[in-house]
Amino acid sequence: MTEVLKVSLVNDYLARKQHLLPASRLADVVQVTRDIVALHATAPTGPYLSLWARVPDFQRQGLEDALYERRELVRVHCMRMTVHAVPSDEVPFFFQAYVERHTRAEFQGWESLLVQAGLCQEGEAEAFLKQLHRQVLDVLTERGPSTVRQISQAVPELKAKIRHGVGKSYEGQFSIGSRLMLTMSVLGLLVRARPRGTWRSNLYEYAALSDWLPDVDLESVTPQEARAWLVHRYLAAFGPATLDDVQWWTGFSKGETEEALGALKPVAVEVAIEGLGDGYLMLAEDARCLRDFPPPDTPYVFLLPGLDPYIMGYHDRGRFLAAEHRTKVFDRAGNAMPTVWANGRVVGAWGQRKACGEPGRTNGSVVYGLFEPVGEEEQALLESEVQRLEGFLGGEFLPPRIYTPFTRALK
Repeated sequence: MTEVLKVSLVNDYLARKQHLLPASRLADVVQVTRDIVALHATAPTGPYLSLWARVPDFQRQGLEDALYERRELVRVHCMRMTVHAVPSDEVPFFFQAYVERHTRAEFQGWESLLVQAGLCQEGEAEAFLKQLHRQVLDVLTERGPSTVRQISQAVPELKAKIRHGVGKSYEGQFSIGSRLMLTMSVLGLLVRARPRGTWRSNLYEYAALSDWLPDVDLESVTPQEARAWLVHRYLAAFGPATLDDVQWWTGFSKGETEEALGALKPVAVEVAIEGLGDGYLMLAEDARCLRDFPPPDTPYVFLLPGLDPYIMGYHDRGRFLAAEHRTKVFDRAGNAMPTVWANGRVVGAWGQRKACGEPGRTNGSVVYGLFEPVGEEEQALLESEVQRLEGFLGGEFLPPRIYTPFTRALK
C-alpha cells in the first residue's frame, strides 16, 4: 500500500534539507550548493541571495572565494539550458547530461548570422565557426581570462553586429562575439570567470574551461550515467516529486526522464501526499528519515530571491502555494518572484523600495506584501528577517528584471 505523507511534514522536511530552517543552515557555501544541487545564476545577484537565506552570517566574499579563488564552484549551462553555479568537481555530470542537446545546437542558426554579418558565404559557416573557436581559445591561452571586448580586439570578426527585432518595440543589436561566448560556454569550451564591476555586474570575463579547471575531464562519464546521477541528486534535494517535476526541472525529454528514473528503481519509492494524490517519488533513504523526522516545534519564516532553486524545483507548486496565488509570484514564463515563506508555505512576496528624490539614489529598504495571513510569532520573525536582509544589502537597490502585478504594486 502506498504510504501517504502529510503536506506539512513534507514541507518541514524539505525546508530542513534545503538548509532553510534556522537550525539547518550551514556555513559551508560549497556544501550548501551541493546539497541543493545548484544555484540558479541567470541573475548575477541570485546565488548570493540564495546563499544568504541558507548560510548563517553569509558574506559576499564567501561565494566569490569559492567561485574565483578556490574555484570550487563554477557557472555552467545545464538545467533548462540556463546558467547555474555548480560544484566544480561535478561539472562533467552537468555537462554530459545535456551534451547531446548542446551538440545539436552547436551550429544552429549560425549560418544565417555569419552570412548576414558578411563574414562568410553560405555553406562556409561550420568551418568558419570552428576557426573562430580556435582563435578565441588561442587568445585566452595567451592573455588569460578576458572580456568579450578584449577578445574582440584580437579577433576583429567578433565585433560584427547583428540587428534583431527590426521594426519591433524591442529592436536592437548584438555582437557576434557576445553570441559566440554563449555558444562556446554551452559547448564546454569556456566558463564565466570573474565579472568586471560589482556583484551586480553581468560583464564577465571568460576563461578556457581547460585552463580554469585543469583537473576536470568532461568525458569521464557517459550521458546516460550523467542523467541518472542528476535525477538522483534532484530527488535527494527535492523529493518527493512527480515525473512531471523531474522533467520540468531537468529539461529532459520524457523518454530521457523515464530512462533516468528507471535506473533509480532500486533506491526510490513511490509515495502519496495528503490532498495531492499519489505518483510522487523519493529516495527510499529519505522516506525512512522522514518517518522519524521531528517537525519544528516553533514557527519559522524565510525570504527567498527570485528564481531560487527551491521554488523553481517543481512543475506543480500546489504543495506550498495556493493555486489562486500563483500569478502573484510567477510570471507567464514560470519565473518566480522574490517570495515570503512561513512554516513551509509561500505567503507573500517581497521587493525593495527605491527612494524618491535625487536621481540614482536609493534607500533599498525591503518591502513585502502578504496574500495569506500569518500569526503574531510569524510576523515578528518576518520583521526580523527583513532587517537581516536589509543589513546584508547595505542600502543597495537591486532592480528587478521581471514583475507580476502583485510585486509591481509593492514599489
